[in-house]
Amino acid sequence: MRITKDMKMADVIQMNYMLIPVIYRFGINLGFGDKTVTEICGGAEVDLNFFLQMVNTYHDKDYFPKEELQSIPSKDIVAYLKMTHSSYLNEKLSEIEVLIEELQHAEFEDEKYILLIRNFFEGYKNELTEHIMHEEELVFPYVLAVEEICEARSISDRNRKLYESFSIAEYQEGHDDVEEKLMDLKTIMIKYLTPPLNKNLYHKIIQLLFMLEQDLNYHSRIEDKVLVPKMIAMEKIITELN
Repeated sequence: MRITKDMKMADVIQMNYMLIPVIYRFGINLGFGDKTVTEICGGAEVDLNFFLQMVNTYHDKDYFPKEELQSIPSKDIVAYLKMTHSSYLNEKLSEIEVLIEELQHAEFEDEKYILLIRNFFEGYKNELTEHIMHEEELVFPYVLAVEEICEARSISDRNRKLYESFSIAEYQEGHDDVEEKLMDLKTIMIKYLTPPLNKNLYHKIIQLLFMLEQDLNYHSRIEDKVLVPKMIAMEKIITELN
């Protein structure tokens, strides 16, 4: 069932509670009352069309309106992706890390196994953080500069410097390595390690890793299928301007 603008926002959450973090990334908090999606987006100054496309993309894995999303201004897409980054760094990774530390300090656990998990997770966390910082400091400023050049049909000195320092083709290979690292961690925990005595905590960590992986896949799909083609098309426009 597709989420529509006339639905009550509370009913959207009842339909799929996994949408709570997606909605929060638009700056929308719980406490909807009986307001509709349209009313909530209007009050939060959120683009209704973009909101509906995003929540339906997360709600239905077979739904991905690539062309419609490419029509959204890059600044709106970048703002959403930045909120997603903040969620990863400040919430999701921290939550997993806390549980691993709790498992590490539990009595009667085999420390060498838990330490292996912690070290592998730390490596993954550092790699993902580095990837996010690369996007925040280089890729996103480039994206915004390219869009500004295309809208103005001219290149300021600042935007020229950003444009000439990077190309979207350099960006496309970065996701695969990060995703493989997370897959390796899950595989080690599921296939090769002796489960600890605290199985509930161990299972919770694995579940959170799967949830993070799913969220990252949606995030990467937006970047690879929406932002990258959008930038390639705009780069061609800029080439014609020069």
